[in-house]
Amino acid sequence: MKFSIIIPTYNRSRQLLLTLTAFENQTYPKDQFEVLVIDDGSTDNTLEILSNYEAPYIFRYFTLSTRNGPGVARNLGIQHARGTYVIFCDADFLGLPDFIATHDLYHAKHHNAVISGAPNCYKGVYTQFFSDFSELEKVAARSVLQQFQCWDDGYLKSKDLVEIITPEDIRNNFGKINQVMSHWEIISDKNKAALLQTNIAPWLLFITRCVSVEKTVLEKQGGFDERIGSGGNWELGYRLYKQGLSFVSINGTVGYHQEHPSGYKNYVKGEPFNKILLEKFGKKNPELLLLTLWDSSDELWRNIGVYKNTLAIVNKKQKSLKDKDMVNSLLKTCKIASSRWFK
Repeated sequence: MKFSIIIPTYNRSRQLLLTLTAFENQTYPKDQFEVLVIDDGSTDNTLEILSNYEAPYIFRYFTLSTRNGPGVARNLGIQHARGTYVIFCDADFLGLPDFIATHDLYHAKHHNAVISGAPNCYKGVYTQFFSDFSELEKVAARSVLQQFQCWDDGYLKSKDLVEIITPEDIRNNFGKINQVMSHWEIISDKNKAALLQTNIAPWLLFITRCVSVEKTVLEKQGGFDERIGSGGNWELGYRLYKQGLSFVSINGTVGYHQEHPSGYKNYVKGEPFNKILLEKFGKKNPELLLLTLWDSSDELWRNIGVYKNTLAIVNKKQKSLKDKDMVNSLLKTCKIASSRWFK
């Protein structure tokens, strides 16, 4: 077994089914990968979908009785994974046919490395229309779907989820995806460029939407810190970085993001990832102190470029007097900000 794909899920049954169906199209040998789904206490019909799904590849699923968060779910997946490499992806991620083969190719070229699909894994596709889309989200969906005559005004009146792309489309007419593809991405060009700068804070590429690494490496690090809510991927990524792994971004798109209401992204509450990092690696670490400028991983996500540019100035060996004063003042501010966690 070469690859174990680990997918945590919570109340995403329709999108999850398309995610699973897309793995049927993989060009990679089906006896060389397995897909593990960990249902994190879903209250929809996820369990029914999983129990009825007949996969042409090795497929297993596990259920948690209550919602524990993605860290717990992913650790359970790591525990049961039988592959040499683990690929993490989300229940709303639609992999292209060469998804696994591409990860395999990159690992063959880059040893002791984390292989990331970021930042090229955020192109959105409207596989479903949700009745609880916000008004802005409905307008965005309509503008995309009208372009290829995939729109029906009845969608706005429906109280239920509307299937636009079906499992049969994924199996027999995957090209239909191009007719529901958004004109934009949820990541800005500025943040894309920042993520690709692996000479500084490369661990930010450890984004569990699409990332792979050797299982033994994850086991050595003890997996995800289950105390953390959002941002647990970056906390683990930093530990892998400190262990000496390199980080490589896949040059190309290997999958798409299935659009859904923004409120669906909320995770269970937990400790801030930046607080945990400071606890583990020192409360005076400039690289981590700067993270206190943002209250959450979502805020940092919108400011990755700002963070990396600021860190570059902080790390600069030959600073002007003006830069030294600015850096000292900034780090002092960050220490004050961190006091909200450490009394």
